[in-house]
Amino acid sequence: MSLSITSPQHRLRGQQSSRTDHLHVTEKRWFAVRTSSRHEKQAARELRRAGIEAYVPLREKVCHYVSKTVVRELPLLTGYVFVRICRAEEMIVIRAHYTAGFVRLGPDRRCVTDAEIETLKILSTDRNLTWETIEDAFDFAEGMPVEIVKGPMAGIRGHYLYKKTKKAFVISLGGGGTCLATLEVDPTILSAIDGGTIPEGTSQQEDSRKTLWQH
Repeated sequence: MSLSITSPQHRLRGQQSSRTDHLHVTEKRWFAVRTSSRHEKQAARELRRAGIEAYVPLREKVCHYVSKTVVRELPLLTGYVFVRICRAEEMIVIRAHYTAGFVRLGPDRRCVTDAEIETLKILSTDRNLTWETIEDAFDFAEGMPVEIVKGPMAGIRGHYLYKKTKKAFVISLGGGGTCLATLEVDPTILSAIDGGTIPEGTSQQEDSRKTLWQH
């Protein structure tokens, strides 16, 4: 059986105007949290050291080299870690170095059900599945508001213009319909902005945002 997995593209759109938050005061529930695209395991280890129940679905990939064959464990969904928390643990997750915020459906923060977590565990441990890697899975539309979430320019916001190569997307910088400059960016460090707009008066680099990369 062949199974294709694509990540949620850091973009989930809500269908309701009302604001919903499933984070409970005392009951622990599962939530999806964004991470830097190659730091899922590091994020999980950091959260566990802080006492947070964290889970990263992994799949096995056989890598063939000249002198040896290695079986590597790779994230099933790149750029995500799942945490089981209550309200009192929220800030531990937000302040962790390798996290980049909760996944939201528009303004809503919805929990991941236990059944969905169990499904991920089944998918990641079933050795009868043949995984097909989809490299070109970044679905950005022209004009879409985006944000750089990793590297020395983390927090910079702009609009997606076009795909130059697989590893270089071009975005425009500037607000109010103007284009002050263009920038070539690795698509793995781009995130579509929830809600589809850049709020007026929003700073390009907000104090509350963290840089996920360091020397």
